[in-house]
Amino acid sequence: KVIKRGKPFTEDHIKLLIYSLLRGLKFIHSAGVIHRDLKPTNIGISQNSDLTILDFGLARVATNGLQTGYVATRWWRAPEVFINWERYDEKVDIWSVGCIMAELILLKPLFAGTDHIDQLTKIFDIVGTPDLATLDEVCEPYARDYIHKLPTKPKQDYKKLFGYKYEPGSRIPVSGVSPQGIALLDRLLSFDHRTRPTAQEALSDSYFEHLHDPMEEPSAEVLVDEHQDATYPIAKWKSILWKMIEDFEPPPWAIEDNDDDI
Repeated sequence: KVIKRGKPFTEDHIKLLIYSLLRGLKFIHSAGVIHRDLKPTNIGISQNSDLTILDFGLARVATNGLQTGYVATRWWRAPEVFINWERYDEKVDIWSVGCIMAELILLKPLFAGTDHIDQLTKIFDIVGTPDLATLDEVCEPYARDYIHKLPTKPKQDYKKLFGYKYEPGSRIPVSGVSPQGIALLDRLLSFDHRTRPTAQEALSDSYFEHLHDPMEEPSAEVLVDEHQDATYPIAKWKSILWKMIEDFEPPPWAIEDNDDDI
C-alpha cells in the first residue's frame, strides 16, 4: 500500500527498510527456515517504521534435499526456482529482498512477468543473460538448453536505472540510491545464487555502515525442526499449540494500530 501511494522513498528510508528486512531474515534463516514468499504485501510497517515479516504459509525448513517446487509470487521469485525447480536454498529470499529494494526505488515491480517464460525474459532484460559456465553449474539441462537458445541480453546500466534522479536545476535527488546502494542491489540480484550474499553477509555491507550492529542482529537459539513432518495425534498438536501460545510474548510495537504493508 505504501508503494502504491506513488510518493518516492528517501534513500534513508529505503536503507532502513532493507536493513530491517535483512535483519529479520537473518533470524529466520538461522532457525533453518526459508520464507519463500517475500513480497511487499507480506511485509508490515508500523507508524514508527518497525518492520514485520508476515505470512509464513509457504515457509519451509531448509534441508539439503529437494524442496517443494512452487514458491513465491512470480514477480519476486528467484530464477533458480524456474531453472532448477526443486533445488534451492535460503538465497531465494535474498533475491526477493533485491526485488523489493528495486521496487522501493522505482515504485513498481522490477520483473513483472506474465508467465514463467516471460518472467525469465524480464530477468535477463535487467541482469543480463548468464554465461554458459554459470548455466552449466546452476541449471537443469532442459533449462540450460532453453536459455542458450534465447537472444543474449546485456546487463542494464544499474546506475542509470537505480541511481539518483534530480529535478532540473536541483542538486538534491528526488529518488534513487547511492553507488553503495546500487552495489548492494547488484549483489542481491545476482543470477547465480552461489554469489548472492547471505542475510548476515548483506547486513555487513558498507551500505549499512551506520546501521549495522551485530549485537542488534540476533540469530535464533534453536532450529525450527522439532515438529517438522510430525504425525502426532490431534490432542498432541493441541497441547503443542497451546504451549506456544502461552510462551509467546509480542513485541511492544505489535499492539500499535494503523499498521500498513509496504
